[in-house]
Amino acid sequence: MEWLSLSNFAYLVAILIGGYMSVVAVKWRPILKEFKDVAEKYNEAMKDGKLTAKEKQAIAKESMDILSVAIRMVWK
Repeated sequence: MEWLSLSNFAYLVAILIGGYMSVVAVKWRPILKEFKDVAEKYNEAMKDGKLTAKEKQAIAKESMDILSVAIRMVWK
């Protein structure tokens, strides 16, 4: 029972957490991609320091894409 130690238990926990995080990352990748698109659209819109109505609509459209992806994931 030499192998049963606190450091080996810590390694096991780290491996299990890493595996779980990988599964979650793969599952939520489409939503993260949409968040990235919204952030890019916002940064592009704020380059001049002002947010026009057209830019607000573009950001809102990208935000709605996040909701649609989330709904598709839930309804699978």
